[in-house]
Amino acid sequence: MKSLDFEKVSVEDARKSLEGPLKESVPPATVRHKSGTTPILLEATNTWLAELPYAVRPIELASRFPRIANSIAELWRRVARCEEYLDSLLVDHRGNRTGFPSAVAQEVAALRSYYAELHPSNASTWEFERDK
Repeated sequence: MKSLDFEKVSVEDARKSLEGPLKESVPPATVRHKSGTTPILLEATNTWLAELPYAVRPIELASRFPRIANSIAELWRRVARCEEYLDSLLVDHRGNRTGFPSAVAQEVAALRSYYAELHPSNASTWEFERDK
């Protein structure tokens, strides 16, 4: 298994780095919540994003689909449930999904791969499918 390179930065510096590109280069989220309001990233989600290695931070996902980023951040410490959720974002089990934009799909795949490296003892859906 390949080790990941980490760069030590303060949480504040990471947050500034994270907030800059989101506000400047990506339009606000257009996905509507059932209540009709545009979801926003929670503070806990911003903290989670800042703690991730830069190479796997799902910046595009967070800016375009904040509800999903909030869900991942909430599930991050619940290994089996988080793996299940990340897998469900990558595989259409209902057959009627259009899928994420390419950049978002790549971020989710990179995040899922990183998560598998963090928790190697848990067999993922991908390993199950490969071993069939």
